[in-house]
Amino acid sequence: MILKTKEFKEVCSAILLAIDSSTLATITDTLELVSEGKWLYLNVTNQEYFVSYKFELENEENFHATVNATLFLKLIDKITTENIELKLENNNLLIKANGNYKIPFVVNEATGQLLSLPQITINNVSVDFSVDYATLASISDYNTNNISTSSLAKEVHTLYYIDNQGCITHSKSAACVNNFNLAQPVKFLLNTRLVKLFKLFKNNQSVNFKLGYDPISETIIQTKVAFTSDKINLTAIIRSDDSLLSKVPAEAIRGRANKEYPNKVVLNRKEFLDAITRLLLFNDSKLNAKPFSTLKFDVTGNLTIYDTNNANFELIHYQPGTELSGEYTLKTDLLELKNILEYSDEALVTLSCGDGKSGVISGLRVKYIFAEVKKEARPTEEAQN
Repeated sequence: MILKTKEFKEVCSAILLAIDSSTLATITDTLELVSEGKWLYLNVTNQEYFVSYKFELENEENFHATVNATLFLKLIDKITTENIELKLENNNLLIKANGNYKIPFVVNEATGQLLSLPQITINNVSVDFSVDYATLASISDYNTNNISTSSLAKEVHTLYYIDNQGCITHSKSAACVNNFNLAQPVKFLLNTRLVKLFKLFKNNQSVNFKLGYDPISETIIQTKVAFTSDKINLTAIIRSDDSLLSKVPAEAIRGRANKEYPNKVVLNRKEFLDAITRLLLFNDSKLNAKPFSTLKFDVTGNLTIYDTNNANFELIHYQPGTELSGEYTLKTDLLELKNILEYSDEALVTLSCGDGKSGVISGLRVKYIFAEVKKEARPTEEAQN
């Protein structure tokens, strides 16, 4: 079987990005290649999610191989030849591209036969509608900024909260509020692995979404989601019960993001980011794990940004649209502001502040909440309170 490298590699690279994330799978990822007529299905699962992508073949093929997903995907990700040839031989998958490679089959331990991957299906669909790919992409592009990767983080800080009003991700001191509308009322949580797999849909304008609840015992109900297009099927069992959903203070976070602050300062995003990046060079991370720095808003048209020791500073000019109730000074984590500005793609951003608790950096669609800190450099309140 000979495949064009370009599309096959793009798909493998996108899946690899998801399964090779810092979030460890509880079950090892396995990859299956199986043909049906003139279609080749590339399936990957860890029994918590199942993703399938189908490729059209020039001729009908009889092909079935199941191998370790990480090894196969990493190899294909590094292939540079125009074509890739796949063969089956003696319980091995042979791959011919830049060189010749052999990957052993994964077999069923009980039977010794080649493993066939079980699909995840939703038997009781509660919600069914279409969603634009741009919406899925925005979740991956913007909300990921506030996803915690620490093994010590609370579980709710590692998940994407999605409802019919948008997506919220939050940490102890910050939050990202991504505003969009979905066709029906929903409320669920996704992990980073699934959100990374949204990249597979990049050539699709519309994606079908389903959500359902399937009982597996008298007391246990599984929440399942499915995202599908003509070539892609992504289905997963998600951790999204009421007890976990209730830990996301969505109403409070949106209230803080949308409130009217006394000061609204419009800034050139790149100028703001570049100034912060230079000033962070003067921070000793061994002494200051959190680079708390002072921002001073004057009424003459300038924002002054200081380093952690107030020894170095830069001035950023306000842009048209700025509204100030008077001079204002706040202290916040400069590194957190840098991360926010790096995830934004706006030319201009609005920084709203003035209540002594938190501030908001907003663009056309996404709002980032950051916490103010006291003079002694301890957080006042969490951004969502």
